[in-house]
Amino acid sequence: MSTRNVVESYFNAMKEGRLADMQTYVSPHQKYWISGEDSWPFGGFNSPESMSKLWSIVKERFPNGLTLTINSILTEGEYAAVQVHNTATRIDGKVYDNDVLVHLRVQNGKITEQREYLDTIMMNELFCGALENQ
Repeated sequence: MSTRNVVESYFNAMKEGRLADMQTYVSPHQKYWISGEDSWPFGGFNSPESMSKLWSIVKERFPNGLTLTINSILTEGEYAAVQVHNTATRIDGKVYDNDVLVHLRVQNGKITEQREYLDTIMMNELFCGALENQ
């Protein structure tokens, strides 16, 4: 599979809520980094366990899932840059609306590295902050 095919398949699985299928495109030794190191619980490098916890929060707080729009995918060799727009409504009615840039590396048909750049203040408030009227 080409870098583009792996990345498209991974993001399409995410877009369709097929979280288990997403893992078929990821190396078990993937390095996953999210911007905001030391400023929120998921900033910096994440383990498979912390990423699982993040996806559990998404399921719990956004039961209707994320609406993910892939705006562009650029690839060169084993690298890809993906611009994504995410929206979702939290269980208390707060809206998540975030533009994200993900830089990925694909080796031997698996994603081995991801670096995710996003609005960390919004992520921390909506994913880790208190729910209103709960």
